Amino acid sequence: MKAYIQFVGQSSVEGPPSIIVHYDSQRYMFNCREGTQRLFVEERVRMAKLRDIYLTRVEWQNIGGLPGMLLTLADAGVKDLTIHGSKNLTHFMAATRQFVNHLQRTNRSIRTSLALDIDEFDQSTESANKGPLRVSSVVVLPDNQGLFGKKRRRGDEDGDKDMEYPPCTPRSNKNPDEIVIAEDTEPGHPLADTKTQQRQRSFDMLRARLPHTQPFPAATSYICRGPKLPGKFNVNAAKGLGITPGPLFGQLQRGQTITLEDGRTIEPNQVMGPSSAGHLFLIIDCPSLAYVNNLITNDAFKQYQQTDIKDNQPSTVIHLIGQDVLEDKRYRDWMNLFNPKTEHIVSTNDVCAQSVLYRSHAHGQVKLSKLDDEIFPVPKYSNTAARSLTEYTDLPPKCIPLSNMLQYNLEPKPGVDRSPQRPEFDHEKASQQVEKNQEFMGAVTKAREAASSVDINHAFPGDNIKIITLGTGSSIPSKYRNVSATLVKTPEHGSMMLDAGEGTLGQMMRRFGEKLDDELRQLQCIFVSHLHADHHLGVIQLLTKWAKVYIFDRKLYVVAPFIFNTWLHEYSQVESFGFQDKIVMIRNESILTNRSPANTELEQFNGLKSAMGISHLEAVNVIHCRYAYGLTIDHQTGWRLVYSGDTRPCDNLVQAGQNATLLIHEATLEDGMKAEAIAKRHSTTQEAVEIGQRMNARYTLLNHFSQRYPKIPSLSSEQSNVCFSFDLMSVAVKQIPVLPKYTEAISLLFKEEAEAEEAGDDDRNSK
Repeated sequence: MKAYIQFVGQSSVEGPPSIIVHYDSQRYMFNCREGTQRLFVEERVRMAKLRDIYLTRVEWQNIGGLPGMLLTLADAGVKDLTIHGSKNLTHFMAATRQFVNHLQRTNRSIRTSLALDIDEFDQSTESANKGPLRVSSVVVLPDNQGLFGKKRRRGDEDGDKDMEYPPCTPRSNKNPDEIVIAEDTEPGHPLADTKTQQRQRSFDMLRARLPHTQPFPAATSYICRGPKLPGKFNVNAAKGLGITPGPLFGQLQRGQTITLEDGRTIEPNQVMGPSSAGHLFLIIDCPSLAYVNNLITNDAFKQYQQTDIKDNQPSTVIHLIGQDVLEDKRYRDWMNLFNPKTEHIVSTNDVCAQSVLYRSHAHGQVKLSKLDDEIFPVPKYSNTAARSLTEYTDLPPKCIPLSNMLQYNLEPKPGVDRSPQRPEFDHEKASQQVEKNQEFMGAVTKAREAASSVDINHAFPGDNIKIITLGTGSSIPSKYRNVSATLVKTPEHGSMMLDAGEGTLGQMMRRFGEKLDDELRQLQCIFVSHLHADHHLGVIQLLTKWAKVYIFDRKLYVVAPFIFNTWLHEYSQVESFGFQDKIVMIRNESILTNRSPANTELEQFNGLKSAMGISHLEAVNVIHCRYAYGLTIDHQTGWRLVYSGDTRPCDNLVQAGQNATLLIHEATLEDGMKAEAIAKRHSTTQEAVEIGQRMNARYTLLNHFSQRYPKIPSLSSEQSNVCFSFDLMSVAVKQIPVLPKYTEAISLLFKEEAEAEEAGDDDRNSK
């Protein structure tokens, strides 16, 4: 039997890494942060055998990649999946009904193909067999929190005024797998089960309230035990019993009883040595100092420390911890209580080098940077950790930092295995390699000369607005393009995010590096065009991080479809991020043409316009899905920006956006795929260009491309005010006329990638 642990990602601003445990028959995953499925694509991690996902915390940095991952797993053919986690896990999953297709009544969910079970607990649980792995959970709460969710108020000497958390999410008495949702409306007559009433009940369920809950700050560690290992087959004992070498040997080794020709029955234990306990490993989650005392005094770990019983000595302990935890001597002393031979794998933001994870995109960005390294910057990264474990002289003897694609073998021989890891990305080496391509460098020289002849010194309103296209792909993240996110930076009024798909914060981290917090503080508004997952699954991460760095006298405005308010409200009961206090929402429906918000929403709307210097802000009904909107922004300084979201060519948008300074329009499909564009309610490249022409837009920036390749469609030489976008591209509006001069070089640049990708597809399809 072969078994091993694989680490996908490393601790960073985005969250802890995902931990994959591989057996021949099954896979297990621990944690699923944003960007996990993109990393799986980059590293070609296959998850068809995944059956269980364990979460160490029900917080967005641990679970943010889960909704998108579930959709992908369902499309990959996974039929049954169980998600394990502490209190509020069911509440979180139910809250995603706004944008993930849950059919709660039948316990079928996620595009109806995946049977999803939720294992929610509020205290430590005994080990349970889930295939080859037995997993026990150890729930730890921070100081001043009781084991069963009680929080002592300051000044309560006797604890009589303890505050109870609500119990786990309520379930149906008839079906424990069905959550109970408070109904806002009476259901129709059961005999009148028309399609209209079915649609109405579905809509009612979206609007119905979940039972109230509140954050439960549990950090769950897991004790994991592999299957028992059979004893060694005693050949001499078998021969002594008159057994002839051959198939009978194999049957006994497989635990089968055999009958010899003389009628004697031979049991496996007559020829097999004693079995031994399976491999043992621990996953520890201790996010901050507040958890240290309750963790290190927990009795659940004592049998695995300072013991001479070999079966109780973990082969490895994985530490997902805060940097302040590693600084605490109490925790380091606790680490030393394990056997000296135990391998400790430590993951904190500081001891993990923040190396490039998405190499395919980074290599492409190095090539683009040859054209203009300010418009196409290389992602920020560091192959050297901020802190080295060697700085701590009292750590266990076998202690290493966690890194992406590190592998720890469990069977047949335990130990660290670095062979699956690829060499670290180094932009200087990559640059030298690119410069050896004389054909490409010749095209670069020609393109730069053409770009230098473009006059961009003519001033006009909005010329210095900077557009940073953080994510330019559609549907799901890919190696080359992340999903939708566009940051609009104004010189004096902060910035606005137009959609924020999964992984947007990570893209900001790769774009801004150490200046990330400063950029978050500048964020004034997040606009969500519609509720498809690739346009908003990064919003919560932005909100939680912004809430930690925000300026006290400011608010962050979320402008989104009204139903998004339900999602934010329900998730804020799982993890507090200042919703309806410092983070407020304005409904797209309230700012449609000829509509105006009222009361508190009007105050918030005026606050947003004042903060960003906006004279007019209007949502526009577009042609895509229910509750899909574009946006027009008129600024006090005279510029107009129009954002299409996802849509077919739309007259409403053309009328609302007349004479726009900049139109940002989706161009999901190539011109030869118009039938598919109509079916999926997207636009082709030419259709998007024509919308810009009809709008009389000064410039048109295209985004939301099909994810298959990084290649760009062709444009005619007359379309000099139209350009394509790439992830992390940073361009001032006045620079847009420069970008078409780069088209020929960019097409050549990505030719090799497209050919290599097609060759890879052919290789995989032939297997």
